[in-house]
Amino acid sequence: MTTKHVICVSSTVPRLSSVVRQLLPSAEVIDATPDTDGKSEIPLNTEVLFGDTPSIISHIKKEKGELKWAQSTWAGVESIFEAFPKPPEGVILTRMGEGFGRLMAEYVVGHIFVKELSVLNLHQQQKEKLWDKSPVQGRRLLTSLTIGILGVGSISTEIARLCKAVGMTVWGLSRSTKEHVPEFDHLSTLADLCSFLAGCDYICNVLPGTPETTNMLSGDVLKCCKSKRPIFINVGRGSIINEESLLSAFKNKWIGGAVLDVFCKEPLPPESPLWSHPCVTVTPHISGPSVAESIAKTFVKNYEKYTNKQRLNYIIDWTKGY
Repeated sequence: MTTKHVICVSSTVPRLSSVVRQLLPSAEVIDATPDTDGKSEIPLNTEVLFGDTPSIISHIKKEKGELKWAQSTWAGVESIFEAFPKPPEGVILTRMGEGFGRLMAEYVVGHIFVKELSVLNLHQQQKEKLWDKSPVQGRRLLTSLTIGILGVGSISTEIARLCKAVGMTVWGLSRSTKEHVPEFDHLSTLADLCSFLAGCDYICNVLPGTPETTNMLSGDVLKCCKSKRPIFINVGRGSIINEESLLSAFKNKWIGGAVLDVFCKEPLPPESPLWSHPCVTVTPHISGPSVAESIAKTFVKNYEKYTNKQRLNYIIDWTKGY
């Protein structure tokens, strides 16, 4: 008789445990949804924990019991490194490397359309009952535009795929040399950062927050952009550029604007000048919302590897920082 694996789902994502139960009818799925204080009761016989990062950290620190593998519902892992300076013994930790890509791609392309079609300007004109065609003078075809994506991982590839589908030229920048990736028209490394930035009409950051990427665009790095004045879209981590450097880039007209979904400090403090800056669109870290069906499918892919004793996808690597 085959013993059932005990999977505990501890997440605030609505319906996640029921979706996992539907996808894995042969497993024993336990629901330990966190309460309003973020606390949850995870049974000590839990072998596999699929949960939000705070639940995983709390369970491992308190008493991990029979836990062998913990899959986070989050893509970011900074809080895990803060909680565990070195990998916890006896437990494999994985992050959500997939499950957000299409949503984030639609966010990026949606904001490109908003910019290129002057949607915000035209909406303001409607409020003022102003009939003025000037906002769309000089409108550009998407086929004439280049987007540079910082990062060439699974989420970046989804963004690249959708940008190519609407006719854009797509460049990718990775921290190490990569072979040809069909979704990208051109690939560069950090050594070519300045020339990479200089050729873009849009720059989209999808890189994780690591010591190597922190302040990567701070200081006068964006000066390389002054000829084309691209729009900066940040769906990766706010730590890639500090607020002072971003404001300086606007003042010096190195970039033409920014769509910011992530920030060094979240929530963005009310006193931040980014809230009211005419060049900035602020969104509250919602470019990749957690949808139960999407992240559950990613978990199930890894679960199948786990039950077959194969190497899991997206194992958190303390040497790489993600």
